[in-house]
Amino acid sequence: MKRILYCLILCAVFLSGCGRDQYSIERDYWKVNRQAQFVLKNPVATPPNEIQRVVSLLSNFAAGHEKNTLAVRAEFLIGRIYLAKGMYDQARGQYNAIASKYSKSAAVVSEALFFTGSSYQLQNNEDAAIAQYRQIIDKYPLSPRGLQMPIYIAKYYSGSHEPVKMQEAYRAAIAHYESLAQKDAKSALALRACTLVAECYAGLKDWHQAIAALETIVTNFKDRGAVDGVLLNIAVIYQRELRDPPKAKEVLARLIKDYPDSKYANAARELLKK
Repeated sequence: MKRILYCLILCAVFLSGCGRDQYSIERDYWKVNRQAQFVLKNPVATPPNEIQRVVSLLSNFAAGHEKNTLAVRAEFLIGRIYLAKGMYDQARGQYNAIASKYSKSAAVVSEALFFTGSSYQLQNNEDAAIAQYRQIIDKYPLSPRGLQMPIYIAKYYSGSHEPVKMQEAYRAAIAHYESLAQKDAKSALALRACTLVAECYAGLKDWHQAIAALETIVTNFKDRGAVDGVLLNIAVIYQRELRDPPKAKEVLARLIKDYPDSKYANAARELLKK
């Protein structure tokens, strides 16, 4: 009994020590992050020596805690500081170093590529920016950033007022997402892909196809979870974009019937009264 009690005490001490270690790491990160935020609030007025001082703080933190996820955040913060200061070559060098160091992590590398593209975008170098974004799609299509990139490119062209390229990008994004969804129509990936297809059609203002994509979600996922929010989106499209109140009310009635206790049900009932 004493031996068991002794072991339990040792475990408690060990675990509490781990907690203190992580706490101290988080505290140290908070301190360096605070210094970085001061720079990011007013990068133009921050002198070069202060930039270098904060970069050194972040670098030292990352080097001292290489196995902690906060080290990655610190390294990305360095890149953000360089971008905010307009030091684009240094930023790209930092992101390249991150991608090399964490080459086995699709999520980290795709983020590094994205911010490299952002650096070119800030310099109005469209071709170089798009090249980085397409690289993410080609190499890391299932990473969080990779899934977002096809529609991001279309929105990029929309923001730069290039309608032909925008439409081409949306069409390419739709084909890409539909291909992903077809691999396993009932998977979480398919759900995300269908949602993005609907968003792409909305970007093209092709509302009937947007509804069709949302109806696919209802059909494929109604047995796996609530799709009341999707039904509400369909009703809103009929009401606001297609000016078809009867169809909107029909969908709202479906929502109330299938999900009477939904948080959207009361809103649907109010809309039906109008």
